[in-house]
Amino acid sequence: MPFGSTRRVLRGPARGMHFVVEPGIGLTYALGSDAAAPRHFARHIRAGMTVYDVGANKGQMALLFAALVGPSGRVVSFEPSPPEYACLDANVRLNRLQHVRVVHAAAAEAEGELTFTYSADRPTQGKIASVEPTYVVAGAESFTVPTVSLDSLLASEPFPDVIKIDVEGAAAAVLRGAARILDEGRPDLYIELHGPEEQAGVRDELLGRGYVARTMAGEVVADPTDGWHSPLWVSRP
Repeated sequence: MPFGSTRRVLRGPARGMHFVVEPGIGLTYALGSDAAAPRHFARHIRAGMTVYDVGANKGQMALLFAALVGPSGRVVSFEPSPPEYACLDANVRLNRLQHVRVVHAAAAEAEGELTFTYSADRPTQGKIASVEPTYVVAGAESFTVPTVSLDSLLASEPFPDVIKIDVEGAAAAVLRGAARILDEGRPDLYIELHGPEEQAGVRDELLGRGYVARTMAGEVVADPTDGWHSPLWVSRP
């Protein structure tokens, strides 16, 4: 599968959709493996739902979510890195997904700008420079990206039913910028963790609101800072 070519997803919920082959979205994605289309999403996301896809990268999950919610649903995908955003936008346009909105910004605590670090050799590991100091990509370049809070999207988008967060260390800031959504909308969340700052964010911003965190096997995680558990599915009891 040469980079830049267009291929079709052959198996899984996104079967029949097309995508541009790039690092991180290639043969495994076309074959619809569990790594490319985690089965737990199909168990929790139904037609008509709204999903916020925070840290969308090239659209790997955006296409899956679009297939699961269908035309009656809504997907809002956030990606700050210009190269990844361009691929995300191309994949959404390629499939004419009118129910998917792509936002060229990092979800954070508030609207503004922050320094972002990015390496073309590790395109899935771009991150906000000021978060999770334990997580550093050697040789990454730095540039400024716009930021938005998830709560600010409520002026034009419905409350999400599910939020997927994979932001290389910035999850705590994303959650602080979603206080209204968490208090009023009570969505389920899928969170990939990358270090202690995000672990504490799940404990303080979610468990502190009465959410329950579980591993993908369904085991309750009473304290995300005690041991290493990632990813987590976090929901209201």
